[in-house]
Amino acid sequence: ALPTRPPVMALTATATRQVREDIEGTLGLHDPLRVVASFDRPNLSFSVERPANRRAKDESLLAFVREREGKSGIVYCMSRRAVEDVCDMLRENGIAATRYHAGLPAEERERNQADFIYDRSPVMVATNAFGMGIDKSNVRYVIHHNMPGSIEAYYQEAGRAGRDGEPSTCLLYWSDGDVSTCRFFIEQE
Repeated sequence: ALPTRPPVMALTATATRQVREDIEGTLGLHDPLRVVASFDRPNLSFSVERPANRRAKDESLLAFVREREGKSGIVYCMSRRAVEDVCDMLRENGIAATRYHAGLPAEERERNQADFIYDRSPVMVATNAFGMGIDKSNVRYVIHHNMPGSIEAYYQEAGRAGRDGEPSTCLLYWSDGDVSTCRFFIEQE
């Protein structure tokens, strides 16, 4: 008898057509069954703000989080430095926030992640290193403190809000500086 290959299943929430084709090729899948669902999430509301300066952005962020006191949320930042600054600013203003980025020791990342998942620190300030494999259903908001590198990254990160189907908010802060920074990183690839 010929050896049979065990069944293979690949799952992804936000892969583009090209990424799906790459996955199929890498796994050696030939004419696989594909199930692609709509990415429409009617429980999510999306908004964009363009603060005049850093102080206005901090005040807006603080007001937004205070309006949702006790609610779980994620604040995505482009850099480790921004994570540190934003987390410190929130803590200095009485918000139970924690942080996550690749520069932290593994033990601290794990502890901070657990504090967020178990609502001991309802606000997570993080780089895009945070979130893969996190399935916390009650995230009520996702804030992008800086513009993400792509629309796919934005949708994937924003999609961590409202997984329980309850109304949730996604807020993106826009600045010309973020556009320049994104352009710089894209050109480095």
